[in-house]
Amino acid sequence: MKNIILQHWTGKLGELEKLSQASIQKYADDCGADYRLLRGSVFDKSLSAQSQKLAMLTEEFDEYDTVVMMDIDMFRRKGATKNIFTDETGIGRHYGIQPTLVKNLQRRFPFLGDPNYAYWGGSIYRLPRDIRQQLRKHYNVNEAIQFNNNYNDEGVMHRLAVLAGIKNHKKWYLDRQQWNHSSFDEGVDQAEIIHIRPKVKPGGPKAPKIENYRALVERGLIDD
Repeated sequence: MKNIILQHWTGKLGELEKLSQASIQKYADDCGADYRLLRGSVFDKSLSAQSQKLAMLTEEFDEYDTVVMMDIDMFRRKGATKNIFTDETGIGRHYGIQPTLVKNLQRRFPFLGDPNYAYWGGSIYRLPRDIRQQLRKHYNVNEAIQFNNNYNDEGVMHRLAVLAGIKNHKKWYLDRQQWNHSSFDEGVDQAEIIHIRPKVKPGGPKAPKIENYRALVERGLIDD
C-alpha cells in the first residue's frame, strides 16, 4: 500500500503552520506514508484559498491508495499510536456543526445541496483512490465558484458527493473523538490528531491559536 498525507497553505508560513508541518510530517513517516505540503493555487485559480485543497482529488496522486489532507493547524497528540490509513475507514468529519451546515447549504443553494448525501468538514479528509476518482469526474468550476468564501471546499466536496451518489451514512465519517479533536474540547488527551482552535473553552473566550498550542505543549499533549 502506498499512502500520502498532504497539507496546504497559501501565503507565508507562520510559526503555528511550521510546527504543524513538522508534526504531521513526522506522523506520516511513522505511518509509512509520504508527505507533501502544497502551496498556493495548486488546483484551480478560480477558487478560494481553502478550496485549493481539492488538489487531493487530481490524477497527480493516483499512485497513492489513500490520500489524507489535513489542515495546517493539526497536530499529532504525544503518545498517540494509531495509523489513520490502517486503523480508520471513514472519509471525513461529520458531527457537531456539519449536520446543520449541510441543511443551511441546501437552503442557500437548493439546486446544489442535499442533506441526504455526504457532507464532510474541511479540516481533514481521508480519501481512497476509487472515491477520489468518483468525485473528480463530476467537478464543474461554474458550480464550484459559488462556494467561494462561504462553504469553500466543504461545499464543493458536498456537491461532488451528491453527483457521485455518495449517501449520508456513518460509514463515510471519521471517528469524532480521534482524528479531528478540537483543542478546547474535553477528552483531547485521548485524541489521535488535535485540531488547534481559537477558543480556549467550548463557550469561549478566544485566544491566538499559537497560545492554545503552547498550552497543550505545557500539558504534555503535544511535543514541543
